[in-house]
Amino acid sequence: MGSVYFVGSNFIPTHTNPITGQPYDNKWIFLELVDDDSFYIFSGGNNFVFRHAISKKCNDWKYRIFDFIEYELAYDKQIIISINNRDYEEAKRVYKGHSFTDSFLRKQEKRILVHSTTLLGFKSILHDKMLKSWNILKVEEKIKESHPIGKSLGDPIEYSDYIMFTNGGVTGEIVVNSKMRRKITMNINEEYKPGARLYFDADLIAKDGLLIRDGAHLKVKDMLPLDKYLLWYATLDNINLNQLQVTPANFSKMADTEFENQFSINL
Repeated sequence: MGSVYFVGSNFIPTHTNPITGQPYDNKWIFLELVDDDSFYIFSGGNNFVFRHAISKKCNDWKYRIFDFIEYELAYDKQIIISINNRDYEEAKRVYKGHSFTDSFLRKQEKRILVHSTTLLGFKSILHDKMLKSWNILKVEEKIKESHPIGKSLGDPIEYSDYIMFTNGGVTGEIVVNSKMRRKITMNINEEYKPGARLYFDADLIAKDGLLIRDGAHLKVKDMLPLDKYLLWYATLDNINLNQLQVTPANFSKMADTEFENQFSINL
């Protein structure tokens, strides 16, 4: 059964688990709240333990703290938390009455979810008429990789049960570009061969009880049918980059702009 353990603010993990005095195993996970304007969210493994850092720069940091805790406890994780008591109690007060599976969009959540994929992945999605998690696609032998790209970032193994979304921006294309290059690459201005960028109705997904929040991501478990939730998709066939070299940055920007123009929805 999962549990929560508190350590002091500004705690830095080492190879020794401060609770057990032993090295960490994969049941342990580390959460910290930082007052840092240089980033919003950081998630990733290091040599010791998976770390999730939330910056107060996030306007919804109070929700993210407890989304993370609830989600990880549902997977029986042992959570070490580095946060001062005042911030923790304030987040607890704001989160009261909420759940990481809230079946509605919160006031700060966007109406649209975006999922990016390779061209091969897009063909499979159209054929199946639905999005599927990495684990399902692996069982169906539709992917050849031995592990998802997220493993390189230290993602917990259960993340592969989920379809990950963004609210727009370049992040999804970074993931696709990294997958195609078989290494993590953060260069948003390098040459890129996009597949498709799919736009979904987040409000309806939430109302149907499918939206999961883990403190870092918005996601859906296992599968999501296109016919009910897909609004539009962008490929190089339906957006015009004016013969520019295609990059993660300009493909995502042009696709988001076209979507906003067509649907009068700001991402």
